[in-house]
Amino acid sequence: MVEHAFAKGHGIRIFTTLVGMNKEDLQRLRALRLGVFVVHVFDDGTYMNSRLVGNKYRDLVRQLVDAEIPSIQFVVLGEPHPDVVDIIPAKALVQARPVSSRGGSVDPRIVAPRQPVVGALTCVDERQYRNVLLPNGDVTLCSMDFERRHVLGNLLCDGYSDLFGKPVFCEIVDRMNGADGFLLCRMCEFADPNDRT
Repeated sequence: MVEHAFAKGHGIRIFTTLVGMNKEDLQRLRALRLGVFVVHVFDDGTYMNSRLVGNKYRDLVRQLVDAEIPSIQFVVLGEPHPDVVDIIPAKALVQARPVSSRGGSVDPRIVAPRQPVVGALTCVDERQYRNVLLPNGDVTLCSMDFERRHVLGNLLCDGYSDLFGKPVFCEIVDRMNGADGFLLCRMCEFADPNDRT
């Protein structure tokens, strides 16, 4: 899917934990000109399941560090897993902001959801235009929409630019402008109240 999108001339941004990836996958990605390549590094077990860190994972991280991909970033929440501390140079590792509730999708015992934004709001990252393409062709609003509450359409049936004229997206825009109705953005940490009064 990534190679197909690249061949069609689309910009590619990869965000991955490397779970399920193998050396061949990595070589195929390295052949592409990636606008962004972010590796979410496993932490010491505070936020992520550190049992997934093994020899295969360490080897992939080592290959990525050695590959010197210009667009690569290594990001960690909390402290990096002790088995990768010596692999990733400290200057290449970014300490991310605290864990997000992913628009209220994360178990509240792990991270408390924010107070909902009332009225008009703005996405500080303009994520309404940074959609997620799923393997079945569905396009969801953004990476916070784990529950697929805002499916904009399906690229097997719709052109990408057409998604932004469909009723689903228009309803999202209306709700971002203050209209009543469910909007995942109201619970998202990237939403700011839009006080245009």
